[in-house]
Order: sequence, then structure tokens, then C-alpha cells
Amino acid sequence: MRKTCFPPYISSATGGIDKNTISIVVAPLAAEKAQGQGRHALAGYLSVLFASALFGSVFTLAKVPLATVDPLALSAVVYIIAGLGLIPFARASFRFDTRRDYYYLAIITAFGAVAAPVLLLYGLQQTDASDAAILTNGEIVFTIILSAIFFGEKPHGRVGLLAVILVVIGLFIATTDLELSETILQFNAGNLMILASMFMWAIDNNVSRRLTTNASPAKIAMVKSLAGGLVMLAAALALGRGSAITGIEPGLWLIIVGMSISGFGGALLLFLQGIKRIGTVKTMSVFSMTPIFGIVIAALALGESISVFQGIATGLIIFGILLVSRR
Repeated sequence: MRKTCFPPYISSATGGIDKNTISIVVAPLAAEKAQGQGRHALAGYLSVLFASALFGSVFTLAKVPLATVDPLALSAVVYIIAGLGLIPFARASFRFDTRRDYYYLAIITAFGAVAAPVLLLYGLQQTDASDAAILTNGEIVFTIILSAIFFGEKPHGRVGLLAVILVVIGLFIATTDLELSETILQFNAGNLMILASMFMWAIDNNVSRRLTTNASPAKIAMVKSLAGGLVMLAAALALGRGSAITGIEPGLWLIIVGMSISGFGGALLLFLQGIKRIGTVKTMSVFSMTPIFGIVIAALALGESISVFQGIATGLIIFGILLVSRR
């Protein structure tokens, strides 16, 4: 009788594939998949880190043109330039897959590309760049809170609640600098505008995450920036501020173009890449590095110094964000 020879990975007793052999074959595939996911996540973390550095530079760079240029006019110019700079990355594609995508796009344009930048630049006119940098953490906590309420990415139990409280206290200190008037704490109007802009961007962040499931971050950033810039340009012209754009001095254009492409367009593109790769909460935890970059750049370029209260506020906010983003 002829003896049947089975390959080494086939069990002669069962005529099937041996379990140990399955493990040998599958394990490398699983390891390769995990390695690919690790690289994907690392790219996300690095994208957000670079985004925080680029956005942190805005608070110092914007101070120069804001000395002579109307904030609404400047916002329009900045976002149009940012959108144009993103065209090569988005391949000039303006089409989205579904009607819901256009609905999401309208929301993020209204909140993130019109209301937020206008509030930010008007606020920057009335406060220090270092204060503005600290208050960017408002965007992080607002994003996490909205994500918890509407999308189920909730902080963990009492630790999460404590973290949110710490961040709120830190934002309060940064907003008021604990300067007492006769009866109440003095709120800086510029700081409140910046905090309001961070809330607008928090709405934008959560809606943008839904949009990134169907569209590339580059396309979203390009279309949003161009749409927001054109809306603000129309508003500026309607309010008779067109001369604020045509009257921009030639020497300022280099700063404005650089700020538009890197601090707004580039930072937005990298930020959306992070959201797509590692999710909202992890993205915002890394983005908490923005005030560090902002304070350092403001100190080096503008000679601003950080007060004791600013230091306490920054520490509370970052510690709170690290807690609230724990997994």
C-alpha cells in the first residue's frame, strides 16, 4: 500500500492544517499589521506636534500686521492665501461624496474658518501673544467636552472630572491674571475673544473628524480655508474695509504669506491628519504643546515674559489635559 506524504504543515492524522503551523504563519502577519498601525499612529503624533509648533508661531507673527491692518481684512487675506497654498496637496478637488459631507463642510467653514479666526485676530489686538498662546488650551478642553457629550469619547470617571476642573481653573487664571477690581475680577476682553474663538474651533474639530472619514484632510483644509476666506472678504468689502487690504505695506506681505501658509494652512492640514490617524482626544492631548511653542516664540521675538500666574495656569491646564486624555 502506497504511503501518502503530507507537507510539513498538514497533519497526517487529521488531514488538516496543524494549529502550531497556523500560529507560525499568522503571527508574522499580525506583527506586520501591528507594526504598520504603529507607524500610522506615529505619523499622526508627529503631524500634530508640528501643527502645534506652527500654530504657536501665529500669536507672535500676527502681532506685526495687526498693528496696522484691520483684523477682519487680515483674516480674509490669510485664509485665502492658506487655501491657495493647499491646492497642490488637495489636487484642486472640490467635490465631496455625499450631501452630508457638504453639510459638515458648511458647519466647519462657519465656525472654524470665519468666526474663529476673526475672534482670534480681534482678541490678539487686545492682549499679549503669550496670553493668547496659553488660552489655546481652551480649544483642547472644549473639544474634549463636546466630543464626550455628542460623540461618546468621555473622560474617565472622577479623574476625568478632576482634570476638566483643573483646566477650567487654569483658563480662569489665564483669562483674568487674578487682577482684582473693587468688586470683581477684571476680565480682559481680548482674552475672552480668544477663548470664544477656541470654542468655535472645538466645534470645528469634532465635525471635521466626521468629515475625514470620507474626504482627505488636504481637501477639507483647502476648501474650508478658501470658502472661509471668501466669506470674510465679502464681509470686509461690504463693511467698506477693502482699503485695509489694498493698503497693506509691501514689507508686511512676506510675514502674512508665511503666517498664512505655515501657521494656518500647514497647521490645519497636519492637525486634520492627526485627527484622522489617532482620533480627537489623543490629537488634542498632543496639541496642548501649542502654548509652550507660543510662549517661547513670543519671548524670543517680542521680549514678552511669563508671569507667575501664567506659569501656574499653564501647568494646571497641561496637567489637566494629560489626565483627561488618559486611556
